[in-house]
Amino acid sequence: MTNIHVCTAQESQYLDMKICKQPRTEFTKKATTRMVIESLVDQLIASKLISNERLFEQILYNKDIIWIQNESFNGHLFAKVNITDQLKTKTNSFMMYMPTNPIVYEVNDEHYHLITRIDSTRAKPNLERLSKAPNPILSAARVNDLLCSIVMRFYETYLEDLSQVAHKNKQLINFVEREYHQFLKAVKELNEYHLNWHPRGNGHELLLELIDNLQLLKSRPGKVLIDFSNSHNYIVVDPSYHIVKPAQKTVQAL
Repeated sequence: MTNIHVCTAQESQYLDMKICKQPRTEFTKKATTRMVIESLVDQLIASKLISNERLFEQILYNKDIIWIQNESFNGHLFAKVNITDQLKTKTNSFMMYMPTNPIVYEVNDEHYHLITRIDSTRAKPNLERLSKAPNPILSAARVNDLLCSIVMRFYETYLEDLSQVAHKNKQLINFVEREYHQFLKAVKELNEYHLNWHPRGNGHELLLELIDNLQLLKSRPGKVLIDFSNSHNYIVVDPSYHIVKPAQKTVQAL
């Protein structure tokens, strides 16, 4: 008698989107505005705190974050490889996506390029931008706006999804809500000062420090965080989606 293991129907209920970055060599010797966006995108993908499908839907390919339109073509943080040549500015035909040595991500076996033209205009982060109806633009979002929009939508998505998971981790939800509101408050306070918001300015650098200090963004499922509001409180980070492990059903065969 032989035992044969077959997959149950439950096992195939969840299959997450695959997102992976393709190997590349960086040619630029100096820091550029798109490098901080690239680093943040890579960090969020690596965190595995929200599903790749939600990450793609809410951030990487979301009009609220950035929407570029040229005639019949749309681009976002990610743009499909076959349309990147079409997404240029009207004024000088400047490529929105790196024409040589592009930053490429594979999404379910399809290649996308990460946006590389990000406006370096001296502008404060606009915390209200996500609440407004998106409009197609032909130049990339200002870098400080874009950084904040990505972080904000990531927290909002994580909290929304985490609240729908069975056996909610209320302690974790409270911690994440508190850290998110502290971030928003800190950005508002930065906006009140006369800072230089150019990518080489002190305002931009202080914003990067705020983002770098966010515990959630450096976390992975299972990581233990210290809740500084309670010196004796430790919190284990959970993913905001069900990780379905293969369930096996034993069938007896003669």
